[in-house]
Amino acid sequence: MMLSLYSPSNWTGTGIDRSTHIYTSCSGSNHHSNPIVRNQCCSARVGDPGRIYSRFREKGRRDFAAVHRKMKSFTTRNHLRHVESMKILPSGAVNIPHLNAVILGEAIASEEDDLVFPSDDFSRQALVPNPSKYLEMYKRSVEDPAGFWSEIASQFHWKQQWEGPVVSENLDVGKGAVNIEWFKGGITNICYNCLDRNVQIGNGDKIALYWEGNDPGFDGSLTYSQLLEKVCQLANYLKDVGVKKGDAVVIYLPMLMDLPMAMLACARIGAMHSVVFAGFSAESLAQRILDCKPKVILTCNAVRRGAKVIGLKDIVDAALIESAKNGVSVDICLTYENHSVMKREDTNWKERRDIWWQDVVPKYPTTCDVEWVDAEDPLFLLYTSGSTGKPKGVLHTTGGYMVYTATTFKYAFDYKPSDVYWCTADCGWITGHSYVTYGPLLNGASCLVFEGVITFVSSSLFRRIFPSLPSA
Repeated sequence: MMLSLYSPSNWTGTGIDRSTHIYTSCSGSNHHSNPIVRNQCCSARVGDPGRIYSRFREKGRRDFAAVHRKMKSFTTRNHLRHVESMKILPSGAVNIPHLNAVILGEAIASEEDDLVFPSDDFSRQALVPNPSKYLEMYKRSVEDPAGFWSEIASQFHWKQQWEGPVVSENLDVGKGAVNIEWFKGGITNICYNCLDRNVQIGNGDKIALYWEGNDPGFDGSLTYSQLLEKVCQLANYLKDVGVKKGDAVVIYLPMLMDLPMAMLACARIGAMHSVVFAGFSAESLAQRILDCKPKVILTCNAVRRGAKVIGLKDIVDAALIESAKNGVSVDICLTYENHSVMKREDTNWKERRDIWWQDVVPKYPTTCDVEWVDAEDPLFLLYTSGSTGKPKGVLHTTGGYMVYTATTFKYAFDYKPSDVYWCTADCGWITGHSYVTYGPLLNGASCLVFEGVITFVSSSLFRRIFPSLPSA
């Protein structure tokens, strides 16, 4: 169930008012704006709740009256006006055909089903099993946000507990600059909580990342222990070339396991990563380099996206030329050799600046000291697409983002330890940050990373991937 909570994180780019909708899963990659609803209320596509009624058609499984009776079970007072409003049939609602419904556990849901109702058995095993529990949690998050979020935050490792209030904010420009702080004074590290903590509690041999390549026959996996070792090697390399706490590192990589690995390596040493979607142009990349002035850029020589080969290193070269013209030079371009797509000898190269990833990173130690950071220290910088003007960098700090992302992953996707989770988003977007890398790993989940494009091979992709994963 998606919790509409008073929360320690700023979501960007959704265009959706999270306090006025019930969410469900949908196709595409916007999982954080449409997470799975698993409770006893009906789930519907985002939009006017009235459409749930006006477009419902009974399919031999549930009739309209039964649905309405189910919705009337909500009692909310003023806590969830959007849920309360759904108890009343909208005026003018009519029975429009072409909308189907299914009860999970009684029938198999298909693409033809517009409404999916969880069965009672399904609801009972959910982390939030019913609307009453939902409302109980929501009410506390609103009336006692400090207690609610500090209780959740205490599940993670803090080198030092925060001082003073859990949250301090000013949203009134008449009273000064807008300022929001969560867990200020608390000392932690999100990489430590994603990896070291899981290894320490016995998840070291559990698969952290499954990887499925663009082409059949290319796949891999890393346990939590293996991922920690590789993250430490990259972190040690970054430290060795001069990257320090607070420095920026641009990551322009395809969906290899090395992408979330690079994010975690930056977080481990207190560096601020800025992931740029590896489909953006040289001009777009240069704009972001000019703004954040990175010490290092991490990239790959090439990637095959569907049937198309994209020379990422050539794009980086062009972006670095452009940024240098405008006064920002990057001294190191660490390049991963994607040998299945492009060989070294076919890769354009600039001596002393360009370094092959595989030549240097594996030589570094597999342990790396953690850089402990304040909860309000920067974690990453992610830019808007720039479709309406110059890209704008959105800075996410560590503590609030860590707690909120872990919590929304846990409850929105009703995570269970036996689950293998797949978010189809690219890490170049906030969805990929939260629900490919940080959210799953903070919960000790096994996550699937897919390099290609899900539409490229149609349904055969799913038949190829799922048999290779362990059954629950």
